[in-house]
Amino acid sequence: MNISVVIPLYNAEKYIVETLDSLMNQTYPIDEILVVDDCGPDRSAEVVKEYSKRHPIVRLIQQPHNQGGSAARNRGLKEARNKWVLMMDADDTIHPDLLRNQFELLGQYSEAKPAPVCVHPAYVQTDAEGNILANSEYRGQQLSYNETFGSLLVRNYIITPSGLLLDRDAALEIGGYKTNFFVSEDAEFILRLSRKGTFVYLDKPYVYFRRHPMSITSDLKKASNAGKAILEVYSIDEIKEAIFSRSFVEQKNLLDFITLLYQYQLFDKGFRYLADIKGDEYQQSKLFYQALYYIENNQEIEASRHLDQLLSINDGHGAALNNRAVIYAKDNDSKMACELLESAILLFPGYMDATDNLQAVKEGTQEYRFTKRELRKNLLRYS
Repeated sequence: MNISVVIPLYNAEKYIVETLDSLMNQTYPIDEILVVDDCGPDRSAEVVKEYSKRHPIVRLIQQPHNQGGSAARNRGLKEARNKWVLMMDADDTIHPDLLRNQFELLGQYSEAKPAPVCVHPAYVQTDAEGNILANSEYRGQQLSYNETFGSLLVRNYIITPSGLLLDRDAALEIGGYKTNFFVSEDAEFILRLSRKGTFVYLDKPYVYFRRHPMSITSDLKKASNAGKAILEVYSIDEIKEAIFSRSFVEQKNLLDFITLLYQYQLFDKGFRYLADIKGDEYQQSKLFYQALYYIENNQEIEASRHLDQLLSINDGHGAALNNRAVIYAKDNDSKMACELLESAILLFPGYMDATDNLQAVKEGTQEYRFTKRELRKNLLRYS
C-alpha cells in the first residue's frame, strides 16, 4: 500500500531536516513527501529544495501567500496521490517503525464498521533539542465508533497532527481542516472525522512531539480557549447525547458531562448535576467540582472546606493542592501555599499552574491561577 506524507512548512528551518530524516528512515516505504511552504520568513523552503535534490520523493509545494496551517494541510491532502496520508508537523519526528506498525494494525480492522478513517499513536514529548522529557508519554485508548466522538469532546488525546495516518478520501469528504477556525483547528477536524468512521489506536509512543518557544506560545493560546470554542460548534443536547451513548457506567458519563458544562462556563447547571453523583468512586471528583463552583462564585470559605475534605481523602490530588494553595496565598499564608504547591509539583513535574503560582507567591505578585479540571497522570508540557 502506497503512502503519502503531508507537512505544512512555516519557520521550521531549524527542525525540518530532522523531520524529513525520520521519514526517510521509516521501515515502511514512503511513496511521496509533500512539503507545503506557507511563506514563512526564514530559509525553510530553501532547505527543503536542497533536501529534495538528494531525495526525489520530497516535493516542495509553495502557497501563493501565507494562509495558515489548515490551508497548507488541505493543499497537501488534495495533491496527495495515495489513499493513506501521514500528517506531520515540520518540527516533530517519528520512530522508524511507526508506519509499519500502523499498517499492520490497520489490517486487523479491515472488517470494522464503519471503515477506519485514521490510525493515531501514543506520543512522547521532547525539548527543543529533541531530548525526551521524563514521564512525558501521552497515551490514548481504543474506542468503539459510538464512543469516540463523546470521548474526544471530554479529552482530546490526539494532541498533534504528527503521526496521524488519514484516509485521504474521508478527510476531504468532511471538508478537510477549517481555514476559518483559528482555535484548536486540529481538534475540531478530529471531532468531525470521528463521526465519519472508526479510529484505530496504536498504543506505542512513536511520535516525538517537540516543545520549543514558538510551539509553546501557540499551544498555550489554544489551550486557554479550545474547550469553549469547540463546544460552541455543538449544542448542549448534542453533547449530552454523545456522552451518554458511551458504554461507560452512568456515573462516569455524568461526571464527564459535568466537566464539559464547566468548560462551557455553565457552572450553575453543572453544579446541579453534581447532586446526582453518588457513592465513593467519584467522591473526590465531586468534591473538586463543588469546590470549583464556589471558587467561580467567590465563595472561598466554602471552596476551602470542600478542598480540605478532598485532600483528607487524597493528599496527592494535584489540582486540589494547587487550588487550596491559591486560597492560602490570597489569605496571605505564603508558608502553607508554598508547601502545597511544592507538593503538587513534586507529584506532577511540569505542572504549569502550580509552578507559576509558586513563583508568584515567592515574588509577591499575587497573580495566581486556579486549575479548572482534574489532572491527567502525565501532563502535556508547556514549559
